[in-house]
Amino acid sequence: MTENGIIHEYLTLYNEMGESIRGDLRFRRTLEEKPIIIVCHSFMAFKDWGFFPFVAESLANAGYIALSFNFSHDGVRGDGDRITEFEKFERNTFSKELDDLRVVVDAVWSGQVGGGIVARSKIIMLGHSRGGAIALLHTSVDARVKGLITWSTIDTFDRWTQHQKEKWKNLGYLPLAKDSSVSPLRLGIDLLNDLESNRVKLDLKTAASRIQIPWLLLHGKTDVTVPPHESENLFAAANKSLADLILLDHVGHLYNAATRDEDNYRTINRVIDLTLNWIKTKIK
Repeated sequence: MTENGIIHEYLTLYNEMGESIRGDLRFRRTLEEKPIIIVCHSFMAFKDWGFFPFVAESLANAGYIALSFNFSHDGVRGDGDRITEFEKFERNTFSKELDDLRVVVDAVWSGQVGGGIVARSKIIMLGHSRGGAIALLHTSVDARVKGLITWSTIDTFDRWTQHQKEKWKNLGYLPLAKDSSVSPLRLGIDLLNDLESNRVKLDLKTAASRIQIPWLLLHGKTDVTVPPHESENLFAAANKSLADLILLDHVGHLYNAATRDEDNYRTINRVIDLTLNWIKTKIK
């Protein structure tokens, strides 16, 4: 399918458990191989949520190949526009998302995705919020990735009080809303077990210290969902000769872009422009 000169291809990959990873590849037709930017969505989001399609289209318009995808357990069926698979959402873990991202990168590297159009020597990772943390962890152990961009990213996966964890263990799940009629979404006990049994693997500051490629950390100063000090903490652990931290005044967690109506994508366009300028300068 072609939209406004951008070729949009749908794809399905499968992880080791046979679970589907649905993705979108966007690019302008070209005779030469181009860098690919793999976009990792945030918690309770998906590839077609909010600003993610606009981001992918903007990256493709700028001459890159954009690959956005749904993690296998984000709770969205196929190319749906909402979370409907509540049991699958409940079974999600950080390690499952890492495994999914490895499948995506492997598919790009092997040519299964983007064969003939992707410059494999220029794989760039971009993630928002928790998706940025997953991108960071993967990049810290995968030399195939040559650039990392984290937007409004968390500095730890451990975000619950001891009281919440005790409730979680007693119930076997943690509801995301006090009233299940408001939201049936809940976190399964596997997520807590993953956090507690894989603390070393999931340590984001340690991962930050291992990054030896160009890394852009971008965060809004008025972000109350993930405060900007979390990106500052990651930057503090990073190699300063390779990392760049940009803090934006009057910018929150979703860049006024949950829908286009908020500010007609003016803020997210600024974020995208800063990101593209950084890529052109840093990724050779």
